[in-house]
Amino acid sequence: MGAFWNGRAASVSWDGYISYDGVLYGLPAEAALAGRMVHVREHKGELSIWSETHCVLTIAKRPHSQDIISHPDQWKGVPSVSAARATSAPLGHQESPPEVARRPLGDYDTYFEVGVPV
Repeated sequence: MGAFWNGRAASVSWDGYISYDGVLYGLPAEAALAGRMVHVREHKGELSIWSETHCVLTIAKRPHSQDIISHPDQWKGVPSVSAARATSAPLGHQESPPEVARRPLGDYDTYFEVGVPV
């Protein structure tokens, strides 16, 4: 990026947003940047977001803090909640019960010396 680079480092959240001057900007999903660091450069009212040497997104800077700007492809390839619920997946599997030994209760009295004078 050289000596002319005047950007800032930013961390990409796990849901694909970066925060810049109080505004959340969404990144496209195909960039797979969640949890990584990117560089943000501001020039003439536009932000360019860079990952290594690739420009991931160029977007107009928003003047209002607290805005959330989602990217149209931010959730591309991520199944919706209703689709995830529609697919049936077993929660477990059944196993045969274990074989349990059966013996008279008096055997336990003998084993634990119940009623035996000391």
